[in-house]
Amino acid sequence: MLTAKEVLENKVSLTVECVDRVFLNGYVKYLQMPGGVINFIREQKNWPIPSPQMMKKMSKAFRREVEDFAKSKEIPFVIFGKGDDKAEVAKEHLAHFEGQNGVVLIGSAQEKALGYKAKRKDRGSKVWFEYSRQKVYVTHYYFYIWDENFGLSFIKVCTYFPFDIKVCFNGHEWAKQQLNQEGIGFEALENGFAVCDNPERLQEICHSLDAVKVRAFFDYWVEQLPWPLDVEDRSAGYGHTLSIWQLEVSHTQVFTDAEQGRALVENIIRDNLNIGRPDRVSLLFDRRVTKATPSEFHTRVIQHGVLPSIRIRYKHSALKLYFKDGRAMRIETMINNARDFYVNKGLLENWDTLVALGHKINHRMLENLLVSQDCFLPLETVHAIGKPTKLENGKCASAMRFADERVMAIFSVLCNQIFSIGELTNKTLRMRVAQFLGQDYSSSQMSYDLRRLRIKGLLERIPKSHRYRLTELGSKVVAFFTKLYERVFRPGLSACLPEKQASFALAKALDQVAVEIDVFLQQAMMKPDAL
Repeated sequence: MLTAKEVLENKVSLTVECVDRVFLNGYVKYLQMPGGVINFIREQKNWPIPSPQMMKKMSKAFRREVEDFAKSKEIPFVIFGKGDDKAEVAKEHLAHFEGQNGVVLIGSAQEKALGYKAKRKDRGSKVWFEYSRQKVYVTHYYFYIWDENFGLSFIKVCTYFPFDIKVCFNGHEWAKQQLNQEGIGFEALENGFAVCDNPERLQEICHSLDAVKVRAFFDYWVEQLPWPLDVEDRSAGYGHTLSIWQLEVSHTQVFTDAEQGRALVENIIRDNLNIGRPDRVSLLFDRRVTKATPSEFHTRVIQHGVLPSIRIRYKHSALKLYFKDGRAMRIETMINNARDFYVNKGLLENWDTLVALGHKINHRMLENLLVSQDCFLPLETVHAIGKPTKLENGKCASAMRFADERVMAIFSVLCNQIFSIGELTNKTLRMRVAQFLGQDYSSSQMSYDLRRLRIKGLLERIPKSHRYRLTELGSKVVAFFTKLYERVFRPGLSACLPEKQASFALAKALDQVAVEIDVFLQQAMMKPDAL
C-alpha cells in the first residue's frame, strides 16, 4: 500500500476547501428583553397599554399574509409532520420549479420557540402588563427559496413574538451557482465537487464567499417575502440581526484511485482506534469528563453502511473525517458554538475569523494525519530519547525509556493531543496523564516531564506564555512509540506470559513453540537405545 503522503501527492485529482452548511440565527435586538417589548408596543405601535393583544394581532396578520402570498403566487404549501425530511420534500418540489429566483415551497411546522407571555399587573387604577420569556410551541414557516446566487436555501420564521428566524444555505451550492454563471464546467459530488474544468478559479470562488454577500442575500429576501415586521418597523431599528449558529468548513480531496483512497481513510481511522484505545477518548480535551461535565468530549468511529467515519468532539463543536461518495476524503470542522473558541457569534464581525479557524483546524488535522502515518524514526533518534541528555551547562535531562509506565502515559496523552484543537498546558496535561495512569500525578512531576520533553525537542514553549505545542519530531516520536507499545509490545508480551491467558493466534503459536522446544530438549537428554 502507498503511504499517506504518496496517495495525497500523486493520487488526488482535485482539492477544494469551502464553507459547507451554514445556519444563522436572526433576532430583533431591541425585542430581546421585556422592557424592549413594552417600548415597542407603546412607542412604535402607539398603544398606551402594553397589551399582549398587540402581539396576537401581529401574529394573525402575518399568518394571513403568508397564506395570501402562497395563493397569489401559486406556491405549494405543505404542513410538515413529525419526522418529515423537509429538505427532501423541498428537493422534490424543486424538480418542478422554473425560474432563476423564487419561492419553491412554503412549509408549516409546529415547533418550540422562546417567546413572551404576559401577566396583568395593574398599577393602581392603570391597566398594565409585565412580560417574561418562556418556551412556547407555535407555528413556524419554512420558506424554501431558489436563489440565483445561493441555490436552494431556506428561511424559517417564527409566527410568535419576537419573531426569531433561522437562515440555512450551503457554501458548495453557492460556488456551483457562480461556476454556472461563469460558464465553467464541473461534476458535482452529493455535496461538493468531483471534477472542475478550472480548479484554480473554483478555489478562488469558494474563498470569496463572505459575510457581506450573506447579508445581502438575506436582505434581498426580506423584501420579497411576507414578513412579520413591516418596512416602518424595520426602518425604526426593528430589523433582524444575524448571528452564526452553526458553520461547517470542509477540506475535500478527490482521489484518482478510489481503492487507494478508501484504504488510506480506513487506515487513518484504524490508527485513531488504536491510539486512543477506547471508542470515546476523553483524554483529547481540556478537562476530566464526569457525570457532571456539560457537553461531550470524545472521539467516535461511526459506521454508515460500509463507509466508516471518525468524529472528534470538542465541547459543542466537532471535527469529522470520512470517505465521501466512494471517491473523496473530506475533513470537516463543525463550529456549533463560536464561543467554544472564544469568538463571538455576530455574522459581520466574526465570519472571517470563524472561517479561517475552520480552515486552520482542517489543515492541522491533515498535517498531523501525515505525521501519524509516516512516523518511522531512525534508530539513533530512538536511542537518544531512551538515554539521558547532557546540556552545555552541565545539567542533565533524564532518559524517557520505552515501556516505562509514566513515559508511555505521557506519550499516549500527547499522541491524542495530535488531533485535538486546544494547546497544551501543565494543568490540562497533568489531568490527562493522571487519568491515564489512574493515580495521583503532581504539578511538580508534570513540570519535570515538560522540561524533559522540551530538552529532547519533542515540545516547544509558545513565546511569552506557559503553553506548549508538539514539534514535528515530537508528533512522530509520540505516534511511533504509542503505536509500537499498543500494537506490538503489549499484545506480544501478553502472548509470551502464560498468566495473561491470551487466546489469539500468536499466543497459541508461541505455546506450540514451547512444546516443541520441550520435546527437543527431552530427546537430547535421552539415553542411547540399546544395540
